[in-house]
Amino acid sequence: MPYLTDRFHDQNRLAGNRDDTAPRAVAARLRGRVLGQDDAVDAVVRAIALARAGAHDPGRPLANLLLVGPTGVGKTELVRRVAAELRSGPDDLCRVDMSALAQEHYAASFSGAPPGYAGSKEGFSVFDRSTVEGDPYTPGVVLFDEVEKAHPTVLRALLHVLDTGVLRLANGQQTISFRNSFVFLTSNLGSAELARRAGRWWWPTRRRDVVSRALTAFFDPEFLNRIDEVVEFRALGPEVALDITLLEVEAVRRRLRGRGVRLEVEDEAVRLIARRGFDPVYGARALRRCLRVELIAVVAEEVLRVRPEGTDALRVHVRVAGDALLAHAEPG
Repeated sequence: MPYLTDRFHDQNRLAGNRDDTAPRAVAARLRGRVLGQDDAVDAVVRAIALARAGAHDPGRPLANLLLVGPTGVGKTELVRRVAAELRSGPDDLCRVDMSALAQEHYAASFSGAPPGYAGSKEGFSVFDRSTVEGDPYTPGVVLFDEVEKAHPTVLRALLHVLDTGVLRLANGQQTISFRNSFVFLTSNLGSAELARRAGRWWWPTRRRDVVSRALTAFFDPEFLNRIDEVVEFRALGPEVALDITLLEVEAVRRRLRGRGVRLEVEDEAVRLIARRGFDPVYGARALRRCLRVELIAVVAEEVLRVRPEGTDALRVHVRVAGDALLAHAEPG
């Protein structure tokens, strides 16, 4: 029974805390974690609102959303944040790496071994049933990552899931229900073409056409026809890169605080990391790599110099020195 239609859901879980689950509140929190993708956040929140209102088709998953965009722009992170909103945390979801199902003989791991093969009676598959099906108070969150890399046999099995919300395992005796789940699929289709054409005067107005052509060229019409909404993610710009850098620096600061280290980073140092780490092709992942080399490694070296062991309180100040970052640690 889908949790969103349970009349006791709000009483049992949301009593006295209704404002936190309002669509605007959810959207604000998602925008605070997935930067520069307001349209994508709006599409996801719209799907959540439709399901909460009971306006979804009860014979299908709560929503089937295809997230399309370049690498490192926040597609997977958005799904993780949705899991944090709807379930116990950002990692409380069923994630299927479709690139691991690129060959036909791996398709058995999707729907289980057929009768007569080892494991057919057990009904093993790549899905965690409890995470997929949820319960009357908690929806499931399922992520099919890089869906275009899966074998066509896997895509045909997925087609039935998107249409009916039920996966019948190959042994014919068991089923897994997706009707209480939000199903997300991610893809990079069209990103290479957009990267090649970036900067041309007509590019902004024809972006959607490029993505649409890439999707229709790869997927069968019946597959796309079962997607509720195609959500486009845009490439990150320098301004968003700076905001992401600030977010990542704050995450480092929180981690170090647990080890007794109070980290202070000057604004100029943050801007230097954002400039060096920004790459429109690799997105936020390039920023994280730059942060690891330019900031975290420097801070770690200084911490170990002043405090080789133990957890005595330290204050570490990071500033720009020439074309590099300089960290200075002192007790306190």
